[in-house]
Amino acid sequence: MSSTVTTENSPIPIAKMVNDLFLQWLSLPDTRTSLSAALNSVRTNSKMPDLIVYSKSYAARGGGFSKSQHFDSPPVSPVPRAPSSPRISSSTHFPLSESIPGPSGLNEEKRQRAPKKISTVLNGSPTSSIDQQQTSIEKQSNSKLTKYEAVSSSPSSPTNDIQNRSSTNNIITPSKDIPSKQSQQTLIPQPASNVSLDQPLKPTNASVSALRETFDNNRSSAKIIPAKTPTEQIAQPTLAPPKTTTQTAVKVEEGQNSVDIIPKFYFPDEQLAAVSTRDALISTQLRKAKDELFTTKNDKLRSEDFGKLAQLIDLSLYWKAPLFRACALDALGSKATITPNTTVSYAQFESFWKKVCKNNHDNALKFIYILIHSSTSTLSMNRQHLTVDDWDYFVQDIIDTHPGLKFLRDAREFHSRYIKTVVARVFYNCNRSWSTRLTVQELRRSNFLQTLDRLQEEEDINRIHDYFSYEHFYVIYCKFWDIDTDHDLLINRDDLAKHNGGAISNKMIDRIFSGAVSNSPNMKEGKMSYYEFVWFLISEEDKCSPTSIEYWFRCMDIDGDGILSMYELEYFYQEQVHKMEIYGIEYMPFEDCICQMLDLVKPEDENKIRLKDLKRCKLTNIFFDTFFNLEKYLVNEQKDPFSNLKDPDTPEVSDWVKYAETEYDNLTHEDGGNDDPDDGNYDEDFEDDDDGAEDSKDRKPAGSTGSASNNKSDDL
Repeated sequence: MSSTVTTENSPIPIAKMVNDLFLQWLSLPDTRTSLSAALNSVRTNSKMPDLIVYSKSYAARGGGFSKSQHFDSPPVSPVPRAPSSPRISSSTHFPLSESIPGPSGLNEEKRQRAPKKISTVLNGSPTSSIDQQQTSIEKQSNSKLTKYEAVSSSPSSPTNDIQNRSSTNNIITPSKDIPSKQSQQTLIPQPASNVSLDQPLKPTNASVSALRETFDNNRSSAKIIPAKTPTEQIAQPTLAPPKTTTQTAVKVEEGQNSVDIIPKFYFPDEQLAAVSTRDALISTQLRKAKDELFTTKNDKLRSEDFGKLAQLIDLSLYWKAPLFRACALDALGSKATITPNTTVSYAQFESFWKKVCKNNHDNALKFIYILIHSSTSTLSMNRQHLTVDDWDYFVQDIIDTHPGLKFLRDAREFHSRYIKTVVARVFYNCNRSWSTRLTVQELRRSNFLQTLDRLQEEEDINRIHDYFSYEHFYVIYCKFWDIDTDHDLLINRDDLAKHNGGAISNKMIDRIFSGAVSNSPNMKEGKMSYYEFVWFLISEEDKCSPTSIEYWFRCMDIDGDGILSMYELEYFYQEQVHKMEIYGIEYMPFEDCICQMLDLVKPEDENKIRLKDLKRCKLTNIFFDTFFNLEKYLVNEQKDPFSNLKDPDTPEVSDWVKYAETEYDNLTHEDGGNDDPDDGNYDEDFEDDDDGAEDSKDRKPAGSTGSASNNKSDDL
């Protein structure tokens, strides 16, 4: 069935025509007065009011329905309806003890009556329309009297009132296809307010457009639900309210009042487990240590027994030296002297271990606590960080007991070099704040404790590339030895310029000695220590690690604003161009070079390269080499572009590990380096000297190109 009617001018929607006719009729004062009187008569069971005879003036202005008049849209023929379709249902009534719905309910009732009124108007019989209304109202009054006679004997209650109110909001809409009332659907409006039937409805002079707008707003808030049979609607007010509704409301109120307590999940300096669980764990560890170790050793443990003790209390093997010293100093006093004959009893260890576990719930906190209390540093013992002076006894014990460093034990003059190398590498990888203070948070985020656990399982220490590798120490120390001409373990600017044949630009060397990466007293005097050289060499050979990127970014950021500007990049590139001109190498102009670098890095801000942009880039080594390492820059220019692609099946190895392995092979294997007997012969450096310190400065570690043995590989 079409929803529009076509006229000579344009198609007119039926809904619009119906709304206009209904609102025009409803705006009449007599109509509203008649409706109010009829509703009052239904409530009081009084006589119905007399029929209103509309004057001819109403028909002249379009309000009468004897003939068609033009008001908003031209009149059209209504859509034919089935003769059996009900116009007014028995459910369109209101209980005696309740008030009718508010404005939305009234407008809904008006909208339900509109199709019938329009049908009578267009058929030209306004009188019959009013008669049908009166007959329908009389039927409603009879059904209401029958309905409430059974209920009047019981007192009215708020529960019944609420249920009656919900039941009287069901207004049945006639169906055009199925005459059965059970299959019909109703519109349930959401009333804004309740208007008592005792109050007379005041006539309004609102315009048709204002009434239409109110009608549309109320119509949009209606809900469609299946209609109930007349029998169910009559019996519903006597029923108790549904239990599910009340229970749901109670649950909602309880849910709103209750507050879920989120358990604590972050413990910066507290124990993770409950106190009872912690005490039970400590008791188990102490009982195991007493039964398996202290009892068999007559309650006296020496330093060599603490390796097994550390494993019994769930620590790594190489915690043994700092654990023994910390326990002995706690029992004997911080100023006591530890000797090989010093012993620790079970009572002393029990007291110390309970102190350790009291405020240190994980291994990171325990490691820092034990190392601090085992060192001879003059700093406070209550600090929560490690310094470079707290590691001596710990690394020395690894040298003395690890099977992979057996050949190094006799060369005691190199122990201090190895210790400094290990400590420098630990702070290079773990101390991300560059503060020379290794905090517990930094230790947790690093892989140091995991590497320490591997140390007790791996006999070949060179397989552990992080921190403890002897091959890496050997390469670093030999590189430092080559440029330290006076062998005072300090190098100046001229010494560093000789590194790798002068590959590093002079401007970058000036930036390094300017204090951009280190403010140590030696650096202020124009000297670089061995510790600082370890940082320099690892950063130079592996420019893709986070610390290396930060290292070179600090050097290139001349003004310290956190941005590498075009001026700063051009400043470093000028020296590269000057060197290429001397060597007769064709070079790119700076404009072309910077376009290539910007495409490589892809910074977020145009022409501004920040540290986060470089850390996101996977080819930072090419970027840095372009501006201050000419040799590697030329290698990158001639390299196959597909050589940077990595095989996913092979384990990822850092550039530093590759460099250390290559250089170690070059320094130790006979690849032409020993053809000249004078090349790499440092026997004079191993002659006995009265001053042991001077002798240690002029010696290279075992396994280097000069050794007391003719075969260098035998020294390894």
